[in-house]
Amino acid sequence: MIGILFIATMCLMLFGIVVIFVGIFTDVRILFVVYAAIGAFLFMIWLAVDVQMIMGGRTYEISPEEHIFASITVFLDIIQIFWFLLSIFGERN
Repeated sequence: MIGILFIATMCLMLFGIVVIFVGIFTDVRILFVVYAAIGAFLFMIWLAVDVQMIMGGRTYEISPEEHIFASITVFLDIIQIFWFLLSIFGERN
């Protein structure tokens, strides 16, 4: 599962680079919205996976000694979700 999410995140990164270059030459707002929606959905899945790793009981889990790493991971997932949501709803004319 984590490998699939990693590949999906790398595809999102490449799609983001394409969106940047398309945005330079054209004014296609829907492409930015699609990128942000996919990114928000992907990081919601990452948040669920990271919380499951904190809870433990699966193949991959975060040990209780790594509580700082776990909290930073969840915090960054939430920040990414809000960042993508802000890019969807924040730019109004």
